[in-house]
Amino acid sequence: MTRQMKFAEANLSIVLPGSWLTLPLDDPAGLERQIASVVKRRIGRDDRLARLRRDAKEQLRGVAAAAAAAGAFRVALSLEILPGVPFPAAMVLDYSEWPPAAPGAPDGDPEERLRLAFPGADLLTLDSGLAARRAFASTIRAGEETTSDVKIQYWLVTPEADTLLHIVVDAPMASDTDLYTQLFDAIVDSVRFTDVTVAVS
Repeated sequence: MTRQMKFAEANLSIVLPGSWLTLPLDDPAGLERQIASVVKRRIGRDDRLARLRRDAKEQLRGVAAAAAAAGAFRVALSLEILPGVPFPAAMVLDYSEWPPAAPGAPDGDPEERLRLAFPGADLLTLDSGLAARRAFASTIRAGEETTSDVKIQYWLVTPEADTLLHIVVDAPMASDTDLYTQLFDAIVDSVRFTDVTVAVS
């Protein structure tokens, strides 16, 4: 299942494969409704699971609060990539200014400006616009066990080229960096801006 999600507060839409929970950070009441709804669906109503439901809600509130404090407008949490197939991944989205190290290129070339802003990053020409991407994998140790973690950052030039859509991806337990990068490249490629006027936090 693939759905086009519209984020009206950010004037964009994005296509997400599988099942995702998106948390609207500018709407406290909507955020609580989303959290309550997904916890009820995933955990159920059994009274014996009340503590588990409460803990899950607190964790989701904590994720949302941390993202909002960082200036994000939306958090997207992947639940399943296919029915019955868990796919742990998170995306945090915000609008950002160009870094000070990226002065406007003399000819107004946003690609050159991206090169100056994010040296060493991969430059992508997508249907959604020009983007810089950095991806890396790390190993997380928990006691005697280790697991891999893939992090990807995108900076997508908005239509007016005066701001950047910044997307941070965290995919714990990801075993193939290239495969995950290809998947999220396709997701970022699906972004469509519905209005060129955006607010930078």
